[in-house]
Amino acid sequence: DFLSQREWWIKMMKQIYPEGLEGRTFLDCACNCGAYCFWAKEIGASRCFGFDVREHWIEQARFLTRNRTVAPTEGISFETMDLYDLPNRGLEPFDVTLFKGIFYHLPDPITGLKAAADLTKELLILDTTVRMDLPDGMLAISGESSAPLMSGVYDLNWFPTGPKVLTRILNWMGFPETRVNYWILVRPQENPQHGKRFGRMMIVASRKEGLLEQFESVEKPPVQNQQQELLKSLRKRDRRIERLERQLGGRDQKPRQSTEKQQRLMQQRQRLIQQRQRLRRRT
Repeated sequence: DFLSQREWWIKMMKQIYPEGLEGRTFLDCACNCGAYCFWAKEIGASRCFGFDVREHWIEQARFLTRNRTVAPTEGISFETMDLYDLPNRGLEPFDVTLFKGIFYHLPDPITGLKAAADLTKELLILDTTVRMDLPDGMLAISGESSAPLMSGVYDLNWFPTGPKVLTRILNWMGFPETRVNYWILVRPQENPQHGKRFGRMMIVASRKEGLLEQFESVEKPPVQNQQQELLKSLRKRDRRIERLERQLGGRDQKPRQSTEKQQRLMQQRQRLIQQRQRLRRRT
């Protein structure tokens, strides 16, 4: 899984930069153990800097830097740091910034994203959890415990509700071109809060006109439409099952049809029931 993620990410980056990141610099906000910095270095980045607010992850990243042998690690550095301190560090701007898994952990995500955007010269990749049960165009307030290692540290957070709100924010920050790479629904059992529907979205944003011309967007339709279509399909199958059961004489009544036709109707009914079960699992 980890290796396939590497291959997918490198393939995505080479859609934008066919020659790799040769000579470019790379910033990873909330870098965890630093994987994307190592992968950026593999495709030619000259300088890679990753930071995370939790010392635990930075210790792992530094351990990998010292012991990784499959590719060079020169020019890669990591630091324990809060995102909101980024503007005060006096860092040189980076060509490419990854803002993955952090937007939805922040009490003020626009200020946090702008801190990274202001240090980005060409490309910003925003990957975030999103609310899928609310109309696009807003940030939905929430809260989370700061105890788990994979959670935020502020106890207050906001979820975007779709690409419109994120595109508007990125445009305002100076990225006129954006592409939605994916927008997918997270399985209900993976949702962090019961009763709400969550998804995952990646938006690629460029300051340079034409940089994303070769990028193949994999935009997903809004989950509201997905849900409506799923529910419509369920109701349609319910009605068809009811009609078939009437033709068969009811669930417990003696069939009114000939044996051959009855068998055919029963097979149709069984297929519809199986389809309905699959649809219900998806909703």
